[in-house]
Amino acid sequence: MAALLIVFFHFPKWNPLFDIGIINNGYLMVELFFVLSGYVIFSAYGEKLYSTKDLLRFQFLRFGRLYFVHLTFLMIFLAIEISKYIASTKMGGPSIRTVPFSENSLTAFVQQIFLAQALGPTGNALSFNGQAWSISVEFYTYLLFALIIFLCRKVKFQVFSALIVMSLLLLATKSTYGFEGVLKCLAGFFIGCVTAHLTKKSTLALPSYFSAIIFAAIALFLQFKPFQKFDIAIYFLTAALIASIVLAPKGLLNTVLKQRVLVWLGVISYSVYMSHSFVLWVTANVFKRVFKRPEVRALDGSWVLSLSALEAVAALAFTLVLVLAISQLTYRFIEQPTRAKSRRFAFARFN
Repeated sequence: MAALLIVFFHFPKWNPLFDIGIINNGYLMVELFFVLSGYVIFSAYGEKLYSTKDLLRFQFLRFGRLYFVHLTFLMIFLAIEISKYIASTKMGGPSIRTVPFSENSLTAFVQQIFLAQALGPTGNALSFNGQAWSISVEFYTYLLFALIIFLCRKVKFQVFSALIVMSLLLLATKSTYGFEGVLKCLAGFFIGCVTAHLTKKSTLALPSYFSAIIFAAIALFLQFKPFQKFDIAIYFLTAALIASIVLAPKGLLNTVLKQRVLVWLGVISYSVYMSHSFVLWVTANVFKRVFKRPEVRALDGSWVLSLSALEAVAALAFTLVLVLAISQLTYRFIEQPTRAKSRRFAFARFN
C-alpha cells in the first residue's frame, strides 16, 4: 500500500483531481520503508553477525536483494536516453523537452552503477530511475548496521540511539549539507532496529483495535500535515504501527493485511517501487504522442500534460495496471531468481 501511494505521489498533476493531501505527502512512505527495513533486518540479523564471513554474507545478500532490479531499470532509462539522443540529433524526431544526457549524465550513470548517487551533495540523486536514491542510501546503511553489530555488539543500542538523535536533529534543523537522503535513512532504519528490540522484549498485549487506530492516525497525518517541518513524525508513527501489529497478532489490521491480494502486493512491492517511473514515462508518451493531448508549462518551468478529469483517471488506471503487470514480471523473472542465486552463492562462498 505504501509503494502504491508513492506511485500516486509521482503521478504528475495532469489534472487537479489528484491534488489532495494524502497523495501530496505520499513521499513520506519512503521513510516508512526505512523504518520497516530496519525492523526486518534487525529481527533477522541483530544477533547473527559474529564473524567476517557473516558480515560478507550479509552484505552480499543485501546486494543480491536490491541490485539486479535496480540495474534492470537503470539500463532501461539509459536506453531511453540513447533513443532521445538519436531521435533529436540523427533522425529529426519529435520535440524533446530535455536535452539528452544533460540530467542523466555519464557521471550520474557511474554513480548509479555503484549506488553512490545519493550519498552526498552529488547533484545526481534523482537521475535516471529517480526513486533509486533510497536504494543508494539504504545499501550503505546496511553496511553500517552490520559493522555496528560486528564491532560494537555490547553497545550497539547506544550507537543506534546516537545516530537516531543526530539524524533527527540535523533533519529538523535542515542542517543536512546535501546529506538529507542519508540522514533520512539513518533515522528511519535505526528507529526500526530499536523498535524490533523493544517489541521483542515487551510483554505488553495491545487491544485488537489499536493497530487500526494507528493506521488511521497515519492516514490523517498524511491528509492534513501542513508543513514539512512535521515530517519526522512519520518515523514514530511507523514505529508505533509496526509495534501495534506485532504486539496484537490477532488485531483487526493484521486480519486485513493477511488478505491474499495484499500479501501479493507486498511480495511485488519492491518491483512496484522500482518500475513505476518507467511506467509513468510510458503513460506520458502514450497520452502525448498517441492521443495527442496538449502540454502546458508549469510554474517551475517544466512541461506537463493537460488532461480532463476523465482522462486523468484513465491515465492513472492505465498506469496502475501496467505497474502491477510489469512488477509481477520483474519479480518473477528478475527479482526472485537473482535473489535465489545470490543466496546460493553467498552461503556457498561465505560459509
